[in-house]
Amino acid sequence: MEIYVSPEGGTEADGSEARPFGLISEAVEASRQLRGKGYEEPITIYLREGRHPVSETLVLGMKDGNPSQARQVTLGGYGAGVVAEPAYLTFAAFPGEKPVVSGGRPVEGWRLMRKAPAELPDKARGKVWVADMPEDMERFYTLYDAKGRLKRARDEGFAYTKQGDKRTLHFPKGALKDWDNIEDVEIQARPGRAWTINMLPLATVDEANGVATTGASATYGMGPLPGYLHKDDESVVWVENVLEALDEPGEWVVNSKTRKIYLWPSDPAPDGSPRGILAPVTTELIRVEGEIDYEGPTDKPVRGIAFEGLTFSHADRWAWKSDEGRVGWGLQHDWDMFDRPTALLRFRGAEECIVTGCRFVNSGGSGLRMDLHAQRNRVADSEFAHLGEAGILLAGYGPGTKDANRHNDVVNNYIHHFSEITWHSPGIWAWQSGHNKIVHNELHHSGYSAVLITCRINPYRVGSLDGEGARTVRSNEIEPGSSGERTYANWQNREKYYHARHNLLEYNRISDTVQLLSDGNGIYVSGAGTGNIVRYNYLHDSLSHTLPAPIRCDDDQHDTLIFGNVIYNNYGRAAGIASKGVNDIINNFIVAPAAVPTWGYLSFEWVPVTGSKVRNNIIVSHPDGGRPQFARPRDMKNPSPNSPTLEETINDANLYFNPADPRWVEDYLEMMRANGDEEASLFGDPLFVDPESGDFSFKEGSPALELGIEPLDANKMGRIKL
Repeated sequence: MEIYVSPEGGTEADGSEARPFGLISEAVEASRQLRGKGYEEPITIYLREGRHPVSETLVLGMKDGNPSQARQVTLGGYGAGVVAEPAYLTFAAFPGEKPVVSGGRPVEGWRLMRKAPAELPDKARGKVWVADMPEDMERFYTLYDAKGRLKRARDEGFAYTKQGDKRTLHFPKGALKDWDNIEDVEIQARPGRAWTINMLPLATVDEANGVATTGASATYGMGPLPGYLHKDDESVVWVENVLEALDEPGEWVVNSKTRKIYLWPSDPAPDGSPRGILAPVTTELIRVEGEIDYEGPTDKPVRGIAFEGLTFSHADRWAWKSDEGRVGWGLQHDWDMFDRPTALLRFRGAEECIVTGCRFVNSGGSGLRMDLHAQRNRVADSEFAHLGEAGILLAGYGPGTKDANRHNDVVNNYIHHFSEITWHSPGIWAWQSGHNKIVHNELHHSGYSAVLITCRINPYRVGSLDGEGARTVRSNEIEPGSSGERTYANWQNREKYYHARHNLLEYNRISDTVQLLSDGNGIYVSGAGTGNIVRYNYLHDSLSHTLPAPIRCDDDQHDTLIFGNVIYNNYGRAAGIASKGVNDIINNFIVAPAAVPTWGYLSFEWVPVTGSKVRNNIIVSHPDGGRPQFARPRDMKNPSPNSPTLEETINDANLYFNPADPRWVEDYLEMMRANGDEEASLFGDPLFVDPESGDFSFKEGSPALELGIEPLDANKMGRIKL
């Protein structure tokens, strides 16, 4: 059965190709009526060319999915396996056409602002247009024209004058004002840490004393960042949505008190007026939602819904308005929020759902989420671009026994220019989600990290529920038996509650990471479960001076295999590969680093790494050398007895080369061989065939062949052309 929807659909529509419905919701209702009459065959809803507005979230539930009992399938170690049945309900682009599912409402009635308010910059006078907010709309946080998301007016920023707390900041004279519509004004603040940025509503401003409070808590106390990250006078707080900052084409301001929108158009009509302006009405466009039994052990998922060839755009950012429902519900460092409507498309209790050939572009939040129960779903061959937050988030239940987010595919997607508003948002994140296949994706231009596999919440934590992720912990399911100390033995005891395990992350291509924040990585694994495999990924050309390491296993992370990755032409301020735990580093190539790492090309950090296998790696150093490998205690001046040592590793058959210094590793190898390590390791040119073109195979005579090192081809890493 086929049902048709067109923006040109009329009042006499019946859903046929000749008389299509005008709204997607009408087509969904027609499909439900068919199901109610006993129709059990697949239904396809075809969307014709044009913009399909969604005035509120379209929720697809149990009555829309396949009612038959799910087949018993024996799954392999990774991914969704083969979905044999056709989709029960498909939303598809009509062949050859490009429909857009849009959360935007047109803003019309623009008029040139003849008498500019005093606070408007001189350069903007005579160029700003004003319109009324659409009726029945509340405050919104993004705005769009035909070319994409417009930039909200933003000032040049300032630095904190002294340390504040999570709701209080201290600012220099004149940086903030007690605006009449202060509830509309937001600050984007780096709250004293390298790895997080918050968008916070202002609550009060004391101009005389230089003190302001916010309507929602920052992740950390708002104060100066460490000096190694930035200069003291560099901006770490920026003011948005004030007329004083409206000084460039494409910028806008909204005042919900007067219900006015101000815009300096960057793509004007012939008469100079704004055209095609859309204001978002919702933060998520479509939600596929089963029956969630949050406290219980089993959910009832929706099955068999597919999306093919559609574009999703123009949703809003889920704003932090207060601490209610936010504090304690943040995923690691508040990089995202637990079970919240932050994405264009959301699966919440879904199985065997498919997204293929779709585009998620020009929006204020994330592209796609899979929340709580999500199994055997597939996202493939799709683009995620110019998003305010993340690309794809898989977020299961918090630490506990309920392991329901697993065996999904994220395959062959193009994810770029994300994290444009909340800079810490990743391209792909498996949080408490395991056995997923994340392969052949291409990611570039991220504000922070590209790919995360984490939980990073100690299930035995004690103290306030307002801590990071504390309210996600399923405390009634946690058995006594482990302290909070980050040791391998304690991790093994609590690992059963860490469900981000056995993910296969391979053949991905990652570049241009950490463009806006500090201390991020290309691939980051932390506080996750066992058996994650980071294999055959190509990480290249991330040249930010604040990139610590292209690949990093951070706090409370063990049993990860890092194999066959190519790390080429990256800055790597601290390391090439960093491991804070018992993880294996095998057959990786670190080549043409743009800087000498502070610690080592391979850095073992803070905790014992006993039994870590380190072999068959190739390190072609920076001409200035640096440490080949290093064991880094947490406190360099006062190392603890539990600090890591290189002697704890099983270390051999590595190849080292410095193009400028033939004696670069002599002292290092002598030290290691005195302890029985690195006995077969060599110094020598690996003789790559053509590294600049991605060919890291070996010419005849390469010492890598003698060591049994597997050649690598970066051209096989990344998207597969269809």
